[in-house]
Amino acid sequence: MIGNACLAIWFRVDPGDVADLDAWYPRQHLPERLSVPGFLRGRRYRAVSAELPYLTVYETEDAAVLSSAPYLERLNAPTEWTRRVLPTFKVMVRNAYRLIAASPGDGVQRHLLSVQITPDSGRGPYVRDWLRKEAPVVLGALPGVAGFGAYVSDTGGTTVMTEERRIVGGEVRPAEPFLALLEVADAGAEQGLRDFWQRWGRTAAAETRPELHRLMYGLAWLGTRSPSAGP
Repeated sequence: MIGNACLAIWFRVDPGDVADLDAWYPRQHLPERLSVPGFLRGRRYRAVSAELPYLTVYETEDAAVLSSAPYLERLNAPTEWTRRVLPTFKVMVRNAYRLIAASPGDGVQRHLLSVQITPDSGRGPYVRDWLRKEAPVVLGALPGVAGFGAYVSDTGGTTVMTEERRIVGGEVRPAEPFLALLEVADAGAEQGLRDFWQRWGRTAAAETRPELHRLMYGLAWLGTRSPSAGP
């Protein structure tokens, strides 16, 4: 993982709208987002099996990027193509997150396991401490895991009603308070990883929603800046 924050978006569209969506993302949307200062990388995934089949992850220098003037300016000036695509979104879960722990280095794999985490009442501090202190050792040792990032929700900039948000066609929901993203080198490890998060959730008194996603494509910012990594 790179940067100190991310924006994660899960969504679905009807089958008849997929072709336009698939053209829009690499030809316009990802390059447009990566032109915003502070956006370091964007990746788009399709879930192996999930209610919301698509996931996009944008890694940013910090959480402030997601409420910055250049980003809000872009959100309030959608292109005609964006105006055509966004109304096809039937359900969207969208949230900004701040990095609290990560494995050393960076290595994008063909699969990503996203784990949305909702602590039971009063268990938020425990979950945060575990992700920050113990996750680097525990998650790094799981079979199939090549890297990870652990995040806590930071919604300050993503609750603003922008023009893009206004024209989204369906329901927009907030995501869960905590997020873990695991770079998975072996898709065959999926069931073992699901089992781990189910056991961990029972111990931590938290609901976990692990979903495996296959990388469709990504785009990284190729300027001269050296993006910082780590919390």
